[in-house]
Amino acid sequence: MTMKNIICLLFISLVLAASAGCLAKDPAASASNPAIPKENLPEGFKLLAVLPGENSNMNMTDYIKEFLAPEGIGQANASVGIYQWSDPGQGYDAKITLIQLSDEEHARAAVSNFKSQKTYQDQLARKLPIFGNATVNSHDALEIKDIRGDNSIRYLYLWNTGSIVALVEGNGDRNQSLELAGISGL
Repeated sequence: MTMKNIICLLFISLVLAASAGCLAKDPAASASNPAIPKENLPEGFKLLAVLPGENSNMNMTDYIKEFLAPEGIGQANASVGIYQWSDPGQGYDAKITLIQLSDEEHARAAVSNFKSQKTYQDQLARKLPIFGNATVNSHDALEIKDIRGDNSIRYLYLWNTGSIVALVEGNGDRNQSLELAGISGL
């Protein structure tokens, strides 16, 4: 191989390496899913799964569909932790959903979209007091009394911190649900 060919190959290699470095610095290309709490869980809660799993290309749209409309939220990176809080088969799973969005404006839109669900609007129209205020890790959060099919209440906590939206779907115990929300770290 001639010296000219070697220099051309080195130059091409440098250009490719530089462009790969630029891609790695692109926030959209390197955005990762927010971290789901796995340790120091409140008493009675056990981690069952974290979605998407490692090395997974799972489409998380089904897990965040309540956040997507009517206001646009842009690209979202979501993680969902699924927790068992009662004996297997005796109760529903608790969940922590964390969604990383491009900015705080999109995060506020996602919170607004979640609150605007038809189910909640119907309950508000019937004068059911399902929305309240709470504080989670020194942040104002929306407390939602989610009425289940058997007329029991499950406590949900929804808030955003900057560009991250947190939804904690607890159980029927307000204190346990708030404690689960607190481990989110947000």
